[in-house]
Amino acid sequence: MKRYVKILSLALAVIFVVLCFTGCGAGSTEAVIMPIEGDALNFDDSKGVSVHDPSVFKAQDGTYYVTGSHIASAKSDDLISWSTVSSGVFDSNRTLVKEGSTLRGSLEKAFAWCDGAQRLWDYDEDKWETNVWASDIIYNKTMGKYCYYACSSVWGSTGSVIWLAVSDSPEGTFEFVDTMIYSGFSNRTTLFGKPKNQLHYSFTNIGGLIESGVFTKEEVEEKDWFDDEGNYDCTYGKYPNAIDPAAFYDKDGNLWLAYGSYSGGIYVMPLVEETGMPDYDAMRSSQGYDIYFGKQISCTNEETNGTGEGPFIVYDSQSGYYYMFLTYGGLNALDGYNIREYRSENPDGPYVDAAGNDAKDMKSTGTKVAGNYQFSFDETAVLSPGHSSCLIDDDGRIYQVYHQRYNDGEGAFHNVQVHQMLRTENGWLTMLPLKYNGETAKAVDNSDVAGEYEAVFFSADTKATDDWSKVNDIIEPVSELSVDGEILTVDGKETKLKLSEDSYTFSFELEGENFYGAFCAGTQNGKTVMTLSAVSDKNRTLWAVAK
Repeated sequence: MKRYVKILSLALAVIFVVLCFTGCGAGSTEAVIMPIEGDALNFDDSKGVSVHDPSVFKAQDGTYYVTGSHIASAKSDDLISWSTVSSGVFDSNRTLVKEGSTLRGSLEKAFAWCDGAQRLWDYDEDKWETNVWASDIIYNKTMGKYCYYACSSVWGSTGSVIWLAVSDSPEGTFEFVDTMIYSGFSNRTTLFGKPKNQLHYSFTNIGGLIESGVFTKEEVEEKDWFDDEGNYDCTYGKYPNAIDPAAFYDKDGNLWLAYGSYSGGIYVMPLVEETGMPDYDAMRSSQGYDIYFGKQISCTNEETNGTGEGPFIVYDSQSGYYYMFLTYGGLNALDGYNIREYRSENPDGPYVDAAGNDAKDMKSTGTKVAGNYQFSFDETAVLSPGHSSCLIDDDGRIYQVYHQRYNDGEGAFHNVQVHQMLRTENGWLTMLPLKYNGETAKAVDNSDVAGEYEAVFFSADTKATDDWSKVNDIIEPVSELSVDGEILTVDGKETKLKLSEDSYTFSFELEGENFYGAFCAGTQNGKTVMTLSAVSDKNRTLWAVAK
């Protein structure tokens, strides 16, 4: 969803002061977004619809939708063919704007927070940023409404706010309800010598929560939301940037919200289903929860280059796990966006990866589901796949939905991708290498899977560069893989392939690394070919497509 800012010189005193004030402490890298005018128009219809940061959901009538940043959305009857519903033309976009109104008029309360920051920093009013990022829609069963969760922020800061709008229709018009979660606030009354600090917490909903008795002023003032100078603390392991909301139901029908990004990591909070808003009573009475932000379930740190955004959590009744997907890296083509997977037995964690790391560990974690790659049949390399979402359909099939860019000389445009995911025998989800085309996983025998394959191993690190001439250095190399009976060979190294009882999931061990995966026929250039996908206990993923 965003580029990250690199602080090139601490000698730039003004930038340093602003970044400290907004909570980007030493060692932290903050997320920013591309300007609307550029990002919303980066698409290529020949490769499919363009919705940045796509969040997938299924409407009550069975139609599939993706919604994302810049009020963009698309729909499909089959997850294969998509049509655009709305694009980033704000005031004429009926998703959020009623006839005769404007976006700023519709979302005045949310934008007031961002405007206050920009006013404080002496930004020209005609250049104030207006944005709607990373929207997520869920049907609230109790309200009988589609709930539109989204966020707005100031470029390059933690001055952000998550808000809610509702509608009877998945296509809107959604009516603004209220703001929910703010970040970037301080407990300082002055800043830059100005008598009014418009990022004081009293300008957020915290002021109203104090007035209504949910919080007391004393406990707010004493919270460690603030550093020693009274500025917002979003350093590693601390508090979040209020962006990238994604709502989900747990196995008992309770409603939750996951959110967060660079800075303080990912948080989760319970919601009151009757209102779709935060459940402060539940957070106050639950161990390990902050009374305002909820519970931290992942941390950013130096080993992740300060990245980790776009959380999406889904519960799978067949496996009994909650799966969380995050994206590491930066959103631009060369910035290394890549999708990570974790799982938990509880909606609020702990979430662990296939190597056994807790998402809160201060190191690079997450099983890498997909990154930069190019098979021989691909016209261009796929770059920076990320900001993903996941749908478990009524028939139990699982789909991963994300946007990706391309090595087309510019790599600027992005398109929505849908790939099916399969359950492995040890309870992980592995994503098939070819885009979804209606395929069904079923039992295979030796003759079905025998042959030569092109294979890609997604390494556990984030691959990025700032030089287009070095783009090939960040694309995973292609390996040679073959299957002959029970023997699987990768680049000359043989191992035994063990099919499970269902006769399409499998496991094998290769040089001390244990892989669990599945076979499934897919469609490549109109031809049916066998594919396989597997995740390892070293957080790598293997994709292979028959030649």
